[in-house]
Amino acid sequence: MKLRDFGIQDGISEVIATTMSKEGMPNAAPIGIISDKKICARIYPDTHTHSNIHATKKLVANVVSDPLLFVSSALGDLDEREFYTVDELPVLRCADAWVSFECEKDKQDNTLIHLHPIKGRILRKRVQAISRGTNAIIEATIHTTRYLAMKDEKYLEWIAHYEDIVKKCGGCREKEAMKKLREIIQ
Repeated sequence: MKLRDFGIQDGISEVIATTMSKEGMPNAAPIGIISDKKICARIYPDTHTHSNIHATKKLVANVVSDPLLFVSSALGDLDEREFYTVDELPVLRCADAWVSFECEKDKQDNTLIHLHPIKGRILRKRVQAISRGTNAIIEATIHTTRYLAMKDEKYLEWIAHYEDIVKKCGGCREKEAMKKLREIIQ
């Protein structure tokens, strides 16, 4: 299986990971799939994603293009209606493609999870230009989660920088996503 066929490139590809709890509750959160010599992701302890991976040893990487969904899944819980199930794993209804992975914890780094592809599906092929507004939302979302966790003021400056790009280059979904980020920060 070539991950590139599913939209996951070399380097770090931002996706929304979906996992299932022991109790059968789906969870969604953005993560970066690191594709270098091996495929892995950094999943931080004390998160639902980490707990769910520990319980089931599986996750699904959902390739999506909606910036508002990145913000919503990073900073809150998605409604259960946003998911459907494939092989007892949650998949996002709006995903353009998805790949399920078997997860293996790194023996030395408890945040590093090695990913072994199981199967995937391409649901829709989109022709889409790169959007600076969408990219800015992804970066602002990452900095928002770090700001909320660490309270380091430098992240607020970086978020403001990306907010300027969203104002200039973003469409209505990017601007709505930025507004949601601002509401969460304040």
